[in-house]
Amino acid sequence: MKPFHFRATVVLELRRRQHKDAEAQLARAQEERDGAQRAVDAAVAACAQARAEYRQQLSASHTAGLHERHQNWIDRKQGETEDRRRQLEARELAVRRATAEVQHTYMRLRALERLRDRAWRAYQDEARRRDAIEMDYLAVMQHARRTTGGIDCDD
Repeated sequence: MKPFHFRATVVLELRRRQHKDAEAQLARAQEERDGAQRAVDAAVAACAQARAEYRQQLSASHTAGLHERHQNWIDRKQGETEDRRRQLEARELAVRRATAEVQHTYMRLRALERLRDRAWRAYQDEARRRDAIEMDYLAVMQHARRTTGGIDCDD
């Protein structure tokens, strides 16, 4: 019997590469999301620090110019925080998309792997069936030799 050969091996390898690439893309998206989360945390901390300094300056001095500068500084920090949050949302969306792509490529990969496994089992079943036929044929031939007085197999 010929050795086992799965005709879609090339496609299976392609699907494996696609799945591996999708997993790598997911890892990059998660790293970018984590970086965006750190940026949001830093922006929130900077905004809190700006408010604390504003309160401290407010108690020390009552000039309108200083009050306005600090208020503008706080507004700028809040704007930066919102920008960082929007960037984080975009990164989270990228992670969700990458996760969906990994799941999709995994399903396609598993479908081909199951097909290969079924083909392998069918090949093994056919090999066992052929072996059984050959063994039956040998048993029949031995029986025929013994009954016709041919070769004595009792040695």
